Amino acid sequence: MILNEMLNELSYELKRRRVVNLCVGPSYTGVLLDDQSMGISITLTDGEVEEAGELQGKNAYDVANNFDSPMRRSISTAVMNALTPGEVRNGDPLQLFQGGKLCMFGYSPQVKVEGFTEVVSYDFSPQPVQGSRPFSEFRSEMCTVAVIFGSSLVLNNIEKIIKNVKADHLIMNGASSVMAMGTLKKYGFEAVGKLVPVDRNRAFRTICEGGNARQLGRFLERVHITL
Repeated sequence: MILNEMLNELSYELKRRRVVNLCVGPSYTGVLLDDQSMGISITLTDGEVEEAGELQGKNAYDVANNFDSPMRRSISTAVMNALTPGEVRNGDPLQLFQGGKLCMFGYSPQVKVEGFTEVVSYDFSPQPVQGSRPFSEFRSEMCTVAVIFGSSLVLNNIEKIIKNVKADHLIMNGASSVMAMGTLKKYGFEAVGKLVPVDRNRAFRTICEGGNARQLGRFLERVHITL
């Protein structure tokens, strides 16, 4: 399981950190660690958090080490998302590539992207956005560039995508991305992008107060790293 491999890769840093605050909002989950770093993930309210009310103050590794349900994976990916390497650059990693067929896998993914001759989008949502295909129809794709959003980690369908996609360039991107570079490189990823707060307090409060992607986006910026 890729999430287990990511956790093992990040275990040294996570074991040095504590969770000082955690908020599971209706759209996003936010985590603050004791070094003031913030992690974000989408929230999937399938399952329950048995330790609710007891996670604050716990070791970050212990909090992340539970993938039993989509809701619990929302928390786990948010904790791991809080770790950001120092060498990240500003901008969306998709801008590093152009031309050919672009395949996208995520919640409400873009269906129109400039610089590509064809865009195929698979939507994890129960009601896919217009122009995208429901993920349930995904069987296989051959792409020039494939973008897999971090929400695939929460849904636990990333292995299915990687197994059935052939792409010249593979990218992980989005709010729920985890920058476990060794693990991602092993599976053929060339770049990973994520969203980091420019105003940590406002971003965290927006998550706790039920903010959506547009509202939260005011306090975030895109960064990426190449592998």
